[in-house]
Amino acid sequence: MSDGQFSISEIQAKLGTGKQLTSPSQDIQKTNLITRLQSSLERQDVHRENIDFARTRLNSEETALTSITQVLQRASELAIQSANGTMVAEDRAVLGAEVAELRKELLRLANSRDLEGNYIFAGNRIDSPPFVQDDRGDVEYYGDYGRLVIGVSDSRSVAVNTLGNELLTSDDFDAVKLLEDGLLENDVAALQRSVDELKMSSDRVSVTFGKMAGRVSTLNAQSELLEDTSLRLERVLSQTGDLDYAKAITQLSKESLALQALQASFTKISQLSLFNFM
Repeated sequence: MSDGQFSISEIQAKLGTGKQLTSPSQDIQKTNLITRLQSSLERQDVHRENIDFARTRLNSEETALTSITQVLQRASELAIQSANGTMVAEDRAVLGAEVAELRKELLRLANSRDLEGNYIFAGNRIDSPPFVQDDRGDVEYYGDYGRLVIGVSDSRSVAVNTLGNELLTSDDFDAVKLLEDGLLENDVAALQRSVDELKMSSDRVSVTFGKMAGRVSTLNAQSELLEDTSLRLERVLSQTGDLDYAKAITQLSKESLALQALQASFTKISQLSLFNFM
C-alpha cells in the first residue's frame, strides 16, 4: 500500500509540473541530456539577439550608404552636365551653390550615427566623428580600424561594420570640392577632371554597398538556420522532458484502481480473527 501511494503521488506530481521527471535523481542520464538541450537553446537565444543587433546596425549603414550614393550620383550628373562648353558661367555658379550643399551633406552622412548615438563608420572610436574637415576644406579620416565582430553561432562570427576609410577617402571629398570650385570659377578643365574622379568615388561606394548587402544576406541566412536549429532542439527537449499526459492519466487510473483493490483486501483481512478459521 505504501508503494502504491508513493507511485500515485509521483504521477500526480508529474501531472502538476508537466514533466517526466520531478527530481534529477529519477534519471541522471536524462537529466543531463535535458540540461544540455536547455543550454543549447539559451545559446541560440543569445545568437538571435546578436543578429537582431547587427541587423539594426546594418539598417543604419544602409540608410547612410543609400544617401551617400544619391549625393555622389547627383554630383556626377552635375559634373557631366556642366563639363560641356555650352553652359554659361552664371548657370555654373548656380550649380556650384548646389554642389557646396552636396559636399556638406556628404560630410554629414559620413559622420552618421546609429540609434544609440554612436558613429557608425568610425571603427571602435564610436564617440568621435570619423571625418573631420579643416579650415581649408580638406577632409581627413580620424576613426580607427576596429571591427565590430558579432557571434552568430557557436562556431561563426560576422564583422558587421563598414570602416570609414573603406567607404570614403580624402580623394572623394576632393573630387566634390573640385567640381564645386570648377563651377564657381567656370573652369571647364576642372569640371572634366571631376567627372572621372566622381565616377571612381561612386564605384568605390557601390562596392562598399555590395559588401554591406552581403553581410545582411549572411545574417538573414544564419537567422533562418538558428530558427530551424531551435525548433529541432525544442522538439527533442519536449520528447525528452515533457510528460505524455494521456499515458500518465491512464497509469494514474490503473495505480488508483490497484490501490483501491489492495485497500479493500486489507480491510477484509484486518477484520478476520482466529475464530474465522475454526
